Amino acid sequence: MIDEADPLSDEQKQDELWLISYADMLTLLVGFFVLIVASVPLRRASFERIAAALSGSQRAAPLEELRDKVDQMVARSPELKDRVLTRDDAEGLGIEFKDALLFDSGSAALRAQAQPAIAEIARLLRELPGRPVTIEGHTDDVPISTREFHSNWELSSQRAINVLGALQAQGVARDRMNARALADTRPLSAPGSLEQQRTANRRVVIRVE
Repeated sequence: MIDEADPLSDEQKQDELWLISYADMLTLLVGFFVLIVASVPLRRASFERIAAALSGSQRAAPLEELRDKVDQMVARSPELKDRVLTRDDAEGLGIEFKDALLFDSGSAALRAQAQPAIAEIARLLRELPGRPVTIEGHTDDVPISTREFHSNWELSSQRAINVLGALQAQGVARDRMNARALADTRPLSAPGSLEQQRTANRRVVIRVE
């Protein structure tokens, strides 16, 4: 006696074969993306953002919480509006201080009016111990040549060092900080007149990784 093939059974087998192929393709794609992520060095901040997105966690990543706290500080202090900004990038969180808040023109000495804001940033940084902090000094593209500073490199360097010293004096550990002089090599794309663009580029950035 010859058994006839069951048409329904054949259809089910075809469906199963399709699902197996689809599952294999998904497995290969996941493996491909894992290899890509593994081959690209991720900074801690980028990894935390990716992990939070994948896990669906309602809690913000540490640097997102820090950004919210800095933004709240600015909102409470009208004198800080447009003078303290926060920016996320691949290197972490940048807390940007316009130079007019921190320094007199052509000077690297911190103004007394800047101390409360620096002290508050230091307090927030102490809440995230162990996170590397880089203080970047930036200038506009107008060359400087004074008795104290022979170039924009020296001015941006000393400003970054002085902000680092102020943070250290407020309790931020010295071994987690470093200073970087960038002069006019990292200009921002800012709208407005040439002078407005130069004003935007005179800044110190406290970058938290």
